Amino acid sequence: MYADDYSWLEIQKHLPFNNRITEKIYPQEKYDTYNSINIHIDEYKRASDISIVILHGVGGNGRLVSFIAVPLARRGYNVICPDLPGYGYTQYKSKTKIDYQTWIDVGSYIVENELKRKHKVFVLGLSAGGMLGYNVCCCKSEVAGLVVTNILDSREQAVRNYSAKNSLQAKYGIKILSALPAFIKAIKVPIRMVTNMEGLVNKSEILKILLKDKRGAGSNVQIDFLLSMMNYSPLIDPESFKTPTLMVHPEKDLWTPVEVSDLFFSRIKTEKVRVILEGCGHFPVEEPGITQLEREIIDFIDKNA
Repeated sequence: MYADDYSWLEIQKHLPFNNRITEKIYPQEKYDTYNSINIHIDEYKRASDISIVILHGVGGNGRLVSFIAVPLARRGYNVICPDLPGYGYTQYKSKTKIDYQTWIDVGSYIVENELKRKHKVFVLGLSAGGMLGYNVCCCKSEVAGLVVTNILDSREQAVRNYSAKNSLQAKYGIKILSALPAFIKAIKVPIRMVTNMEGLVNKSEILKILLKDKRGAGSNVQIDFLLSMMNYSPLIDPESFKTPTLMVHPEKDLWTPVEVSDLFFSRIKTEKVRVILEGCGHFPVEEPGITQLEREIIDFIDKNA
């Protein structure tokens, strides 16, 4: 598992000291089984009645979100970081169908486990994990609050324009892929071929590490999965969404600028806050925004717990 995988360690040296994994704040690796899927989880277990479930996006995994998990764990919260199916060390049989609904089901299962422990649960979604977290909250109305760095309705052409590898793919990619025979849709392709992975992070030295990570941004993704995510309709219209929401959007996001997230966020009518993380790219690891991210999350939890 990650104890024997050193790619994440290379990234640690590029993070502020407060956001690095240490011997004192080190996640416990464990597996939990949902249906036939063995979900790998990084858990920072603390003596708290508040749990934060962190959901990564496309090209991520549970260890890569340690940059925000660590400071939240240091503050005394339980923090749970799953590897969503297709990434990290989560395991499933080759014939198991994995689509976007599977991600929602897995996220909802993990949240439900924390609710059963009588914990106040907050969901933090990074990148595509933002809309995933939104859909999980639609399934689990008991969630105390939702935090997102982005919240992207992939059905919107503006979102596709930024998410796709190039303008040609943005305009015609979904139509072409949707018309392919089922056996071709089952093929896995490098995620870099179909998405704007070069916009993942603004620090070139971190980007090089991420793009080599075969359990993250350097991995392959099934065409069927991408189609299921790009065409998915949110489970509840934003006008009817009830969970308090905080959007902490990176200021210098080269993948999905704030106006793209605003297309959906502006329609949310529940209690909400919008904050811009100063100096941060899509993977928000730059100062001062990374410290601002921690502070805003803590203030949001204090208000809604």
